[in-house]
Amino acid sequence: RRSAIQGARTIDKLDEKWATFSDSLREENKCDENTGRKLFDNGFRKDGTRVGNPVLGAMCNPATLAPLDETLATKILDLAVLSALQAGAAGGDLKMLQKSISDIEDLVKPSFGRSMDNSKSEEEKKRKYYDFQVYTKMRAINNALNGSPSSVKKFQLVWGKALISMLAPNAGSRDYVSPFPNMKDEFEDYDYNKNALLDGLGALKVSLDKMKDGGMLSYFEISIPYDDYGSVVTVAIDDDVTIGAEIFLSEQNMNIGGAYQALVRAVLDNARINYGIDAFYIDPSTT
Repeated sequence: RRSAIQGARTIDKLDEKWATFSDSLREENKCDENTGRKLFDNGFRKDGTRVGNPVLGAMCNPATLAPLDETLATKILDLAVLSALQAGAAGGDLKMLQKSISDIEDLVKPSFGRSMDNSKSEEEKKRKYYDFQVYTKMRAINNALNGSPSSVKKFQLVWGKALISMLAPNAGSRDYVSPFPNMKDEFEDYDYNKNALLDGLGALKVSLDKMKDGGMLSYFEISIPYDDYGSVVTVAIDDDVTIGAEIFLSEQNMNIGGAYQALVRAVLDNARINYGIDAFYIDPSTT
């Protein structure tokens, strides 16, 4: 066991040195013209082949978070509770679900409270309190649904559709704007209705715009990468004020996510597309 641990430590050190060396090759001042993000590019070998693939990172000119709209934040969370009851949480008993939320608030408030007390401004404190509310409600809802993947998915669908009805009731494909230049599709034999997808992405964009104006994120991009033949949609969100709650939930094997996952699921479901969702939490300053 001791030799295995020592071997693992050696490998970790080698990995760390390689990562440091690889990062040192990157041109950190490059900026992608389409997205306005830093372009981490390891360059080319002597034979003309790339040293890894270039990747996008943080914004070259970071956007600023707007003040948190507490009224909108409350409406979003109230919809989450109502959606959970519709999905069968706590047997549809509001008082029982509220009791579960209250119990979790009492349990974790000391930890979140210390972070809130260390806030550098009243605005930062408001954001941290919203993060706390998201965590406690999502954890209580997940527990009330017994962590059942099918029940959690049902909750996300109901919540996402309710959010779209509130934030983007009349949105459509005309509202979707890709960060990349328009190009003729290289692959046009889609196994889904592309117009229905674009309608959904338009609703997603309008919804995220409203949340951006409400100080819940600073910037976002929705794109359909050309090199995946229309089979992938990426949604990048910067400065998500509830990312702490989502990471905590993920670390506790609660894949309930937050409002963004609910919106994406509802959009794809409305477009009647067979899909899977993967969520990644990334430090853009190093990736």
